[in-house]
Amino acid sequence: MSDMANTAIDDRASAERVREHADELRAAAHEIGVTDVRLLDNGVVVVHSDDPGYRHVIALVGRARDIVGSYVHVITDDVPAAVGAPPL
Repeated sequence: MSDMANTAIDDRASAERVREHADELRAAAHEIGVTDVRLLDNGVVVVHSDDPGYRHVIALVGRARDIVGSYVHVITDDVPAAVGAPPL
């Protein structure tokens, strides 16, 4: 568990880094089954999922790490932090 905490802090992708891989990330999101991919200024990716739970989010976090080369924080659009996120 401590490794994941360090990863999130020490190796988190910036918004600029995420934008560099926007096309690949949108394609991965589509394949996983989430829609409306957006990006906050702090590098957090926001997605919409019709399915309950976090299975799709966890899958996208893994794919995004492979694509970007560092940890990408992903949240769903049903939380206050997601409000106002522009499209990726």
